[in-house]
Amino acid sequence: MKVLTAMYTIKKGGSYDRFLMMIEAFLERNVEVHCLSLTPIPINHPLFYNHKICYPLKTVNGYLIKLFVVSFFPWWAIWIGWKNRIDLIIAFGYLYAFIQSISKFFIKKPMVTLIRGSLTHNSAIKGYTLPLFKFVENIGLRFSDRIITNNETSMNEILNLKKGKEKNVQLLYNNIPLINKKDIESNLIEREKYGIPKEGRVLVTAGIINRGKNIETIIKSISRIKMDNLYLLVVGEGFTKADIHYRDYLKELAEKLKIDSKVIFTRWLEKEDLWKIFKVSDLFVLPSLNEGMPNAMLEALGTDMVCLGSNIPGIREILHYDDLMFEPTNPEELALKTNRCFSDSKYYQKIYELCQERKKLFLFDWKQRAFKMITEGILTFQD
Repeated sequence: MKVLTAMYTIKKGGSYDRFLMMIEAFLERNVEVHCLSLTPIPINHPLFYNHKICYPLKTVNGYLIKLFVVSFFPWWAIWIGWKNRIDLIIAFGYLYAFIQSISKFFIKKPMVTLIRGSLTHNSAIKGYTLPLFKFVENIGLRFSDRIITNNETSMNEILNLKKGKEKNVQLLYNNIPLINKKDIESNLIEREKYGIPKEGRVLVTAGIINRGKNIETIIKSISRIKMDNLYLLVVGEGFTKADIHYRDYLKELAEKLKIDSKVIFTRWLEKEDLWKIFKVSDLFVLPSLNEGMPNAMLEALGTDMVCLGSNIPGIREILHYDDLMFEPTNPEELALKTNRCFSDSKYYQKIYELCQERKKLFLFDWKQRAFKMITEGILTFQD
């Protein structure tokens, strides 16, 4: 089997991690993978072929790069697909399903699309751009022979558009990665590194720092909790000008609320270092406004952390229980739950056990399951 996929660049974040895992799932089973990109894909394998397109500009961010990708990738995909006798096209997201629908039309091969949340439910997409993104979504879905999404809300949205073809819309949750507990044993060094005293209570949140993460809700909630030894670790960083402005806003907010000494921003941490932070923290909190299925929360569960998250699709499917969730724009509710965690040991034990129960659902081999769901019966599929 020969597979064709595309990703114009690899950035930090869970979606890009899953894309690389998907490629690795095929390579580990001796499948030849051809990937279109603008920048090198960090995979070294004899069956992996990275077809890079020369891009005249230095930056790989912004609408100009997306316009370039939409304009040139479809024709490049047709050439690579035909030249290498591709058997299967895999689109990772709505945009690539839209792009590769053209190559699917010409080379007459099936296409499987993996969806990571809903594009039109992203809070950054609104106004006059929304109809355009809806058009992109619909074209990509229409040309997909099989669609695999990572949360039930997206699956139900897609089913409403694909009536009569329900069997070709499937659900694949993200998993908890294998975490070697011995490598991340709890120690005081991590706390000392960030100036947190031994007796300090630590909240932690992690991910790409942008407005969708809604970190101001945690900062506002901390200002309502009367605990002198309560700290917040914000692990991650932003990569656009808007992200940097948002980070500055969060720092200004903490200073305005007179808790800037308790809100600590770290740099981006690789997984093992992030897990060490989790191990010395008391509570993981994710107040996002939109998520597909956050890897950071799953990794926190994997280190046996107690987790609280906003009551939105993606997070709701991980945590399930009302005791573990709060409204993302209600810092008072989060403050009450956080305070109760630290003042009521029986309540803390209860939510710890609920988190342990939820954790069990996400302990599986994602690569194995992804490979099976993408390939099983697809080459004999008839639209």
